[in-house]
Amino acid sequence: MSRIKQLIHQKKEQLDGHQAPEETEFRLRQALNKEPKRRHTNWNMKIWQSIAALLVVSILIGYNYQSLAYYGKKIIGYDDVVSDTLQHLNELGMGQTINKSITFEDGATFTIDGIIVDDNQLVMFYTLESPQSIEKNPEFDHTPNKISGFLTDSNHESGMGEVSEDGKVVKGTHSFEPPNGFAKELTVEFFNTSKSITFAYDPVKALGHSIKQSINEKVQLDNDQLAFQSITASPTLTRISGTGSKAVVENLDFSKIKLIINGEEISQLGSGYSTDLTGTTFELKFEALPTDLEQMNIELHMPNGQVIDIDDK
Repeated sequence: MSRIKQLIHQKKEQLDGHQAPEETEFRLRQALNKEPKRRHTNWNMKIWQSIAALLVVSILIGYNYQSLAYYGKKIIGYDDVVSDTLQHLNELGMGQTINKSITFEDGATFTIDGIIVDDNQLVMFYTLESPQSIEKNPEFDHTPNKISGFLTDSNHESGMGEVSEDGKVVKGTHSFEPPNGFAKELTVEFFNTSKSITFAYDPVKALGHSIKQSINEKVQLDNDQLAFQSITASPTLTRISGTGSKAVVENLDFSKIKLIINGEEISQLGSGYSTDLTGTTFELKFEALPTDLEQMNIELHMPNGQVIDIDDK
């Protein structure tokens, strides 16, 4: 049995002795019962069911008992602008509502509607409203720079959003490095302004810990190698990290690298890389792992046909 399977089963055994509050169990079972009673050929629907199952039995991450509690209502208005994983976590109220706004000098208003946090990332649900069309006036597109707090200096990693028909409203998400677990207050800073938003943060509402497993596998690409180092799974996403020469990393189309679980492809959310004095590191982001783990087989499929069997690591 692989290390990641052993960790999952250990966490499940620990949680078997707990009983979730009646309100939590009712809400989670209710969400599951709303799933259509039909065969699914779309993998996205399988992911939705998997995430719902994850929150009921807490197999994947092994949430703390308190992390299964119901913390707030769904953050509305995001059904079409978030990943399948975040959509289900949001549907189940597994985040923290914030509802704090800031108005910039140009009249644009940025509102933090809520956040979802785990060991992999902090996901901010935001609404940006401007007095004029953002598409025609890109200066109204105010992007957060970082989040600071007690022992926290979290950089902005990625963002996405959907613009309204009149171009004046954007709803979307911004992703940051996770905050420190002892932080009780977080401040969001923005590019090109000294203004910021500070809000109360409750680390108890974070979704639990992640499972990290070494890969330590190298693949040959042309005249150089790419080294995959680790896979980290959490409720919001799956990260795969590694290293390689600057030339190889810069020229590789990471979107063609596939994460396959039990023969099914997990949707890739994005990729990135950075170079410093120690070398070039890269990172791939995928949807959260499904919870059908009894017969789990995790593979990475490279564009040149090579396959890395992570489950055997």
